[in-house]
Amino acid sequence: MKTTAYLAAMLTLSLSGCASFDAAQSIAADRTARAADEARQTAEWTLCNAISIGAWRRAYAADPARADGWRRLCAQPSEVPQ
Repeated sequence: MKTTAYLAAMLTLSLSGCASFDAAQSIAADRTARAADEARQTAEWTLCNAISIGAWRRAYAADPARADGWRRLCAQPSEVPQ
């Protein structure tokens, strides 16, 4: 009787361990994705709103393709800082 109860308990723990690992993995993946989204949003805000004119000129003014990419990312009007 004790052996059967022990085996049943071990089987239950073994099976629930996999389920709880999957749940923990899912929660970790969700939190990681949210953190990555927040980091991207912060980076885009900084690039589009907190960049100085001098930094913009050094990074984008010399290359029209990069300036156009910045303009499209930041949805700026055609009159970008120069």
